[in-house]
Amino acid sequence: MGLFSKLDKHSGLVSEMSDRVGVDWEEVLTTRPELAVKYRSAVMKCTQCRDVGACQGWLKTHHSAKHAPEYCENQDLLDELKAG
Repeated sequence: MGLFSKLDKHSGLVSEMSDRVGVDWEEVLTTRPELAVKYRSAVMKCTQCRDVGACQGWLKTHHSAKHAPEYCENQDLLDELKAG
């Protein structure tokens, strides 16, 4: 998989995971544009995931959740953003 394809795929996973736990990146970045670096970092962390299949499976079976699964590299960031 090429770099841009990989980034596109993982950007989608970050977006879906964020939606499931109640984080709206559009709102976050509109109100706090300085956090754009955190979004980029989240996508880059996601590209290093060792279990993308488990993540995709989790996303298929969870329409909403309080927290991302423990194995998610972005769990702490998503919790921080939810807390405000």
